Amino acid sequence: MVNYVTGDIFVFTPPRQTLKAWGPFWDCVLILFEFQNSDVDEETSEWRLYWVAGVALLRTIGHVLTKTDARTSQRHRMEIDRLWEAWKSDRNLTSIFWNFIEKERNNLLKTYSFGAQLKHAEAGYYVEFEDGQDAFELFRQAVYWWRHQLTALEDAISST
Repeated sequence: MVNYVTGDIFVFTPPRQTLKAWGPFWDCVLILFEFQNSDVDEETSEWRLYWVAGVALLRTIGHVLTKTDARTSQRHRMEIDRLWEAWKSDRNLTSIFWNFIEKERNNLLKTYSFGAQLKHAEAGYYVEFEDGQDAFELFRQAVYWWRHQLTALEDAISST
């Protein structure tokens, strides 16, 4: 798995942001901030609302790319189609999209079942998946992955 987690997501501003998909991306960054700066326990279930919204927004970024940004120009369509084909052709390299963003979005929005669950340990409460993956860390990785994808797409569209 490629490590896309570089630089501070809260202060880094990509040089070009012409895509409409940046809108839901920045909402995901705000939700990530909430995950990283809020306490989680049995009495505060706000994390669940942020989780549903955040996962839906992570997937929304891809929908905005194909449904809105791809209509901007033939160049946009070509580069966005190329990006999707690359994601489909190597699902291991893009597992954050297929095994987390797509899968958890489908769990939540189609059956309202949460893959992420509140757990308790001596150190306090945390949210994880059955396989032990830290749910908020996976969300964080997905936000960084999208930043990388959108930045690379902006570069591809702007080059001639």
